[in-house]
Amino acid sequence: MEQHFNAPPLTEPDDDRVLFAADAAAETTEQQQGCWTVLIVDDEAEIHQITLLALRDFSFMQHKLKFISAYSAAEARHILQHNHEIALILLDVVMETDDAGLVLVRYIREQLQNKLVRIILRTGQPGQAPEHRIVLDYDINDYRAKTELTVQRLTTSVVSALRSYIAIRQLADLNEHLEQQIQSRTEQLQSTNQQLQHSLAELEAGEKAGKQVQFQMLPPAIFNYGEYQFSHVLYPSEFMSGDFVDYFNVDEHKVVFYIADVSGHGVASAFVTVYLKRFISSWLERYQRDNLATVVDPAAVLTQLNKELLKDKIGKHIALFYAVLDTQSAELTYANAGAFPWPLLLQPQQQQQQHYLELKSTPVGMFDFASYHNQHLILQPNSSVVLCSDGILDLLPQQNTEQKLQYLWQQSDQHKDIADLLQALGIDPQQRLPDDLTILKLTRQTGPE
Repeated sequence: MEQHFNAPPLTEPDDDRVLFAADAAAETTEQQQGCWTVLIVDDEAEIHQITLLALRDFSFMQHKLKFISAYSAAEARHILQHNHEIALILLDVVMETDDAGLVLVRYIREQLQNKLVRIILRTGQPGQAPEHRIVLDYDINDYRAKTELTVQRLTTSVVSALRSYIAIRQLADLNEHLEQQIQSRTEQLQSTNQQLQHSLAELEAGEKAGKQVQFQMLPPAIFNYGEYQFSHVLYPSEFMSGDFVDYFNVDEHKVVFYIADVSGHGVASAFVTVYLKRFISSWLERYQRDNLATVVDPAAVLTQLNKELLKDKIGKHIALFYAVLDTQSAELTYANAGAFPWPLLLQPQQQQQQHYLELKSTPVGMFDFASYHNQHLILQPNSSVVLCSDGILDLLPQQNTEQKLQYLWQQSDQHKDIADLLQALGIDPQQRLPDDLTILKLTRQTGPE
């Protein structure tokens, strides 16, 4: 659990020490609007209240602060996607997971490509991640324990962060001005338009060919192995998909299956699925040739893949659920690397059992200190495991994630066929999708006599 942030003495900050005369040239959009927008991300309501009290009289360049609160990293993601005027984030490290804050920083910098917003990390557990690692590996302004942030220190950190934001914003404005000049010059080159259109047509043809190659790597839509049946669908949001799914028998009694979601979309992410397929195929060859058991050890596969992605500097991470089914014992051995929604377990004879296999973890390719562990369960007769990529959540109408998960479970329990499930969820795969959509289902059709 997070340590509580002790309320600092609400004394007035020493303006002579922390507020300096502003350069008249440092005009920003926030100045014109009369405030600086600050996003507080913390799962403790007390921290939000204390922060608001500590900074209630804060003023920088004659403008006060405007606060937005988020109580989880997921909520902060939604806010950041729709609010582009946030100048500063006061971010907790430990929320839904031990590294939720760090994952959010990566999301802001790499996926949202937001290099402007300044970030101050705050933690109630200073030993959660070494401070020198955080400073070196992340684009942040400060990293502090909550207990050491008095009003004056917090004010000083905020001033420093806002000054940095102004400088970066001015540089971005300059770059935008240069881009406008380039665009103006480009418009003079209209004679090349025909050649450009021809190149674009070739690129589209190449993407279509790439999609065909990628889909040839997929397993058959339905795969029966004894009393077990595997099935899947995969619908890309663009020509090629950043999702991937596979299942195959490794020997007479074991079947491997997994579902993957590469960060981002399109061609770059699709190339990583090819990388993933080749990686797992190489371990399958070692198992069949040298009896090396890594391919049937989910945690070992995730650990090795994490090392390889970081070593090769792929620049992408993969949310991946990997499992091995022993068809003799009906035992599932599985490990998770950030895949969400969690796998859904449907067992008609055990309705009171937890339906989602909740496994909080980190995607492979993000952190060298990530660790993965195997879990086990026995798949009962007439039971199923349903796995979906997170693209399905974007298509459900409910207001929050908990409601979406509950609705997904209810419909999955009532509709055994994937096509029927999609129809019940109101999802039309033929329409343009906001994200890649993949569903994998394993069913034990009959039980032992």
